[in-house]
Amino acid sequence: MQNNNISGLIIGQNTIYLDKVASTNDYLRELMSKFTPLAEGTAILAEEQFQGKGQRGSVWVSEPGKNLTTSILLKPYFLPIAQQFALSATIAIAVVKWLKCKTEQDIAVKWPNDIYVGNKKIAGILIENKLKGNKIEASIVGIGININQVNFDTATTITSLAVLTNRADYVIRDLATELFESIQKEYNNLFTQSWQSILNRYNESLFWRDQKRQFLIAGEKKTGIIKAVEIDGRLQVLIDGKLQQFEIKEISHLIS
Repeated sequence: MQNNNISGLIIGQNTIYLDKVASTNDYLRELMSKFTPLAEGTAILAEEQFQGKGQRGSVWVSEPGKNLTTSILLKPYFLPIAQQFALSATIAIAVVKWLKCKTEQDIAVKWPNDIYVGNKKIAGILIENKLKGNKIEASIVGIGININQVNFDTATTITSLAVLTNRADYVIRDLATELFESIQKEYNNLFTQSWQSILNRYNESLFWRDQKRQFLIAGEKKTGIIKAVEIDGRLQVLIDGKLQQFEIKEISHLIS
């Protein structure tokens, strides 16, 4: 249990609005490199992000003015490096909880940090940590959520809030404020709850959990059953009667 007091932290209280940027994560990192310290909770919110980053080195492509693209500065110094996945789980829980307020459809976390509705991706999270000694000095939390975009070219595994709700007039800045509030509540929980309880909540929303599915492992298709994610962020998959653990780049979901 943590007893730290973060009552003074308000995520998004200092929000920097940009018309266009290559990457909100990169922009925030550059600000952090300046001599003036940035307050925890500082957020970057961009109308257009044309070189957004995703997991595994992928690029997050977003139609200008249609989606929510943001990066938030957090300083989870209280988290041991070995348990930094607890922060990833916390942010994912916050995004899932917020999306569930917008649609009645099932929302799930596709390990490690993609948010799915059915078999379609609606959001992605990328957290970049700056380490100092055995502590996490700072974390840049990048979040991209498809909001008003309805055309995804030939992509068939992507969706948006507009597609799910049949409306495309959401005000991005208003939604960002709501999202920041959701993250604030869950980040507070990271101080006051055990990391295992956070992980349990994450696993409750885990994509494909307890389902027999196809995966790509070392270039081969394998059938397995996702059981849970461990505190160190490894994915537990039951394959041929044996529980195996995988790092992020060692296994891929085969989504048809």
